[in-house]
Amino acid sequence: MSRRRFAIALAISVSASGAIRAQQQSATALVNDPEANAQLMSIVSSARDAGLPIEPIVSKVQYAVVVAHAPAPRIVAAARAIAARLEVARDALMPQPSGLEIAAGADALGAPGVEPKQLRAVRAASPRQSVVVPLGVLAQLVSSGVSSSDATQIVTDLIKHGVSPRQLVALGNDVNSDIAHGETAAKALDIRWRGLNAVLAPGGGASAAAANAPGLSATGPKKP
Repeated sequence: MSRRRFAIALAISVSASGAIRAQQQSATALVNDPEANAQLMSIVSSARDAGLPIEPIVSKVQYAVVVAHAPAPRIVAAARAIAARLEVARDALMPQPSGLEIAAGADALGAPGVEPKQLRAVRAASPRQSVVVPLGVLAQLVSSGVSSSDATQIVTDLIKHGVSPRQLVALGNDVNSDIAHGETAAKALDIRWRGLNAVLAPGGGASAAAANAPGLSATGPKKP
């Protein structure tokens, strides 16, 4: 998960309600432990009653069983952790976050150093547009080794200067690719940010704004 591509973040998205119900029903047979199953169903039911998307919980359980072969107590603990993050994400993304946004926010909170304040910053930068893609890219950058503060500042600055979802996705994937080829996270982000910033603000608008932003210079994140 340290260098996940944004496509992985999109896998948390909620599909049709019928598919969700089918996944919830299948959860009863996910672990060969009646007590654990009862706890899992209680977690899913409570999340659903609270208006939270349940697909991230069910997906986490399925992954823990099928891929990780985790023991039942660990699966239950993971489900509880996901449910808790979903609730925190919903509160941070108020006033009316969609299920997709809540799921993306919970995923971002699972990245090292990401806290509710980062989610609130992204929401503030995009109060009327979906933040599913920005949150996914934020999580991707942090998981690649970019500090949560630098990743948040870059994402919010780009949102304010009209970046498209496609451009944000490309930024995250390009940074990942650069790191995979041996570049440091800070240098990869600096190079890719400057290239995208030049496209968005040929007159220097975004650069000027970034020059006055905490943690950033006119050429991207400040080096340690």
